[in-house]
Amino acid sequence: MLRYETLRHRRGGVKALTGLTLREFEELYERFVPAWEEAERERLSRPDRQRAIGAGRTYKLGLATYLLMTMMWVRLYLTTEALGAWFGVHKATVSRNGRRILAVLRQVSEGEIDWPDPPARGEGKDLAEALAAYPDLFAILDGT
Repeated sequence: MLRYETLRHRRGGVKALTGLTLREFEELYERFVPAWEEAERERLSRPDRQRAIGAGRTYKLGLATYLLMTMMWVRLYLTTEALGAWFGVHKATVSRNGRRILAVLRQVSEGEIDWPDPPARGEGKDLAEALAAYPDLFAILDGT
């Protein structure tokens, strides 16, 4: 399974999958974290919430890995099912968390980056199409 913590040690791995160098990704992550924490605090503080903040299931992946997954989603135009297979999560997790992360990325970038929408249902590349379109992708993912 693909994880940021593993990929960051592979030379050029982050850039091949996100279009950002490792340094650029880490700088983006540093700006992203406070905005994400604020957005999550806001989301979880709604009055109709049934559980206390901190209750419920915890995220399976780390935040940097979810950010990596979202960056791959919009850059490589992969399906949620393909990303789910690579990251070891359900496609609904990819969609739900990816859309929330993308909303925060749009806020953090303050218009300097025009973030595309992720593929809609029925669009995007599945695993076979992704490997055909990005032959180096398998080598990067296979080695992590």
